[in-house]
Amino acid sequence: MFYMSRKLTKYIYMVYCNGKTKYNSAMRDMKDTLRKELGEHIRELRKISGITQEELGEKSVLSYKFIGELERGQVNVSLDSIARIADALGVKAGDLFPREVDIFPQFSSQDLQLIKKALRLLNRTFSKV
Repeated sequence: MFYMSRKLTKYIYMVYCNGKTKYNSAMRDMKDTLRKELGEHIRELRKISGITQEELGEKSVLSYKFIGELERGQVNVSLDSIARIADALGVKAGDLFPREVDIFPQFSSQDLQLIKKALRLLNRTFSKV
């Protein structure tokens, strides 16, 4: 068996059992951050290519308004749109994404390992019910 602090145990319980948690808020914030970073990176690549939002929209067969919303991090983007944008910019789809994003900066790697173990244990326990 492994040892977990009370704080960590309480956090895992909140994540697993309560729909309105700090975890959900953190995930929502993370998604917003990822959308904004993706949009900023696409804007940067577009400007390096020397094209406007309208030109990128034409090349990728997407609306220039959508391109603007995407660059501001206001919309979710589909894989199809990502592929079209990458092709229009002459890069690989993976190059559109920022390189390093720390999802849980407040936890040490040891804490993350304990969370993973606890979630596996909870999944095993509740899958038998």
